[in-house]
This record gives sequence, structure tokens and C-alpha cells, in this order.
Amino acid sequence: MTLVDRPVQLSAEIAGRGVHLRWAGHATDLHPHWLRDRTTEPGQIEATNWQRLFTPHDIPADLSVVAVEAAGSSLLVEFSDGHRAHLDLGTITRDLGWTIDPDAPPAAEAWTTPLDSFPYIDWSGIGWTDDDADLDAVIAALDAFYRHGYVVFRNTPACEGVVDRVANRIGYISGQNFGWVFDVRTEPNPTDLAYTSIELLAHTDEPYRQAPPGIQLLHCIANEAPGGESTLVDGLAAALAMQHDRPELFRAMVETEVEFRYDMGTDTVVNRGHVFEYDRHGRYRGMCFNTKLDVPLPRPGVDLDAWYAGRRWLTGWLNDPAHQVEFRLEPGDLMFMDNHRVLHGRREFDASRGHRHLQGCYIEHDGPDTMYRLAVRRRAMLSG
Repeated sequence: MTLVDRPVQLSAEIAGRGVHLRWAGHATDLHPHWLRDRTTEPGQIEATNWQRLFTPHDIPADLSVVAVEAAGSSLLVEFSDGHRAHLDLGTITRDLGWTIDPDAPPAAEAWTTPLDSFPYIDWSGIGWTDDDADLDAVIAALDAFYRHGYVVFRNTPACEGVVDRVANRIGYISGQNFGWVFDVRTEPNPTDLAYTSIELLAHTDEPYRQAPPGIQLLHCIANEAPGGESTLVDGLAAALAMQHDRPELFRAMVETEVEFRYDMGTDTVVNRGHVFEYDRHGRYRGMCFNTKLDVPLPRPGVDLDAWYAGRRWLTGWLNDPAHQVEFRLEPGDLMFMDNHRVLHGRREFDASRGHRHLQGCYIEHDGPDTMYRLAVRRRAMLSG
């Protein structure tokens, strides 16, 4: 919904030092500095990157609005320092939460059973450059990723190095203690259980890093060994289910500080956090769950009985086949999953009966967010 979509009277008037704005049943008081910071007039911002050229010390502390008028899609504001600004009302109402951000990716949709249509995405629609891309395919792929927390790209070249190229097409590859790109195959002296053939229960990757990686990419080069099917489960759905069914255990998962430690003597990485992370407004931010390397920190008032009962409950819920999607990665398939939301696992496989080689890496959430927003804008420009 935009200002143009709704023929609703909009009014703006001076209130104290700021502005009282009314529109479509909404009303609020806008601070003069909040308005002043939004100016885009010549000399106030750099024309290429739109960053402010003025600093807080350039604006009087007692700044006030001396005149205001709503005109069309703009708010015309004159300030006590003599500056006049034409402010975009669409931007203001978006920042106030009165209208949606037209570029924003869709909200997450929790799922507890496999999706009716598995989100396989043909990589040819994404392309290796923006010029090669089908904008509708890019938007559809990222739309599915944001809604469900994962997609699987198909028909990428089944050779080493492709995961690096895909990562840098969608975002920027981020390094970690296993390097920029890691090989998932059985090793005689494994530095991680992923480099064995045993079953891996649902987990998030690398919670021991001070900023756990945002998105994991896992590319299949060869998968000839029997077994080894991949599993995914929705951590957001698990949080909602636990909060509803076992609120006392849910509180322990949210409140108890946990140390996640990777330490093999020659390499050690340590982080402290919580199984479920929420922001100060109670919005779900993510999950860190890996029973191979977690230790709750005993502190006065901490109920470790509840925490361990909660971990047991979560382990059961997350590894219940009824809540998981199970599939086999074929050569050329690339799994793209939100490591803050979706937990992944793997069935046991027989390494003696076939070659299995995957390559993986990580990027952060900024990459697909930027890609989605720019694709939406570009499609709008081309259609308009």
C-alpha cells in the first residue's frame, strides 16, 4: 500500500519543535532532528552514495520546525537553521511502519512438514551476471529462500570451485576456521564430524564463531555412496512449537547462556550465546543448536534441569522425520540455506561403496537481501 493507492487525507502541522503527521488512521509526532536527517537536498548529501555531508555538530541542538506543508508525495519542511527540505512521504511512512517497504524480501513462513513443492531452482535463471539473469527467476528463487529458509539450485557445473562462484554471485564469500571453501568428504583424521560417514543430527553450523555464519552453501560434486541423504528442519517452527507446548523449557533455551567451543588443540574458537536468540522487541533472530559442542554455563538462578530437558525435547522435535524434509543431493545440486534458521543433517553413508565429495562455504545475509532489492527495483524500472 502506498500513498498513491489510498485517497486518504494527509495532514501535517507544527507540534512543539517538530511535526504532527496524520495519514490513513495513523498519527504521530516527528522529531525535528529525525526530519532533518532525511534531507536529500543538494549540498546535504553526496550525490552518488546518498551519505550525509553534515554531522550532528553542524545542526543546532535546539533545532525546530518553523513551517511544514504536505504537498502531493512530499513533505515540505523549513527548519530554524534556515534549511528547507522536500522529504519523500513514502520513505517517511515506510520508516514509521505505516506502509510496507516495496523492496523488502517476504517474511519467514514457518513449516513443520515438507513443502508441497520442493524448492528446486534451475541455476540458468539466476545466471553468472546480472545481464544473464532472468529477473523473475531471481526474485522467485530468493522469495522461496526467505519464506522457507532454503532452496536447492540445480544444474550448476559439478566441479570444484563452483560453490565459490555461486557465493560471490549472490553475495560475498566469508572465511572461517576451515578456510574460504571447505571439502566435505571422509578423511582419516577428521577435523569435524562432517568429514566422516556417520549420521549427523539436525544442527546449525559453527555456533562457536563470535558471529555464526549466516548462510551455508553446500555443492554436490559427486555422490555415489549409498545413503547420505540430506535433511532440513525449520528452527523457527521448532521455536514456535516449544513456546506453545513447553513454555518453561522454552524460557530456559532463551535465557540460559551457552558456551559453544571448537577446540582440537591446534585450533580453538569460542563463542557464548543462547539456543534461541530474540531481539529486545521479542522478534525471532535465530537459533544456535549443536549438541556436539555446547555447554550451558552454570550460574546462580540458572535451572540446568530445564535446559537439559529443553535440549532433549528439541533434539526429538528437530529429528522427527515428520518435521523434516529429506532429499538426496545429486551432482550439480547446491543447497542454499539460512544457518540462523534452518538446521541441517545427514544420514549415514557407506564410504567404501562410492565416492562422495561436496564443497561448502558461507556468505552473510546482506548478499541475498541486496540481490533481491535490486532485482525488484530493476524489474519495476523495466516494466514502468
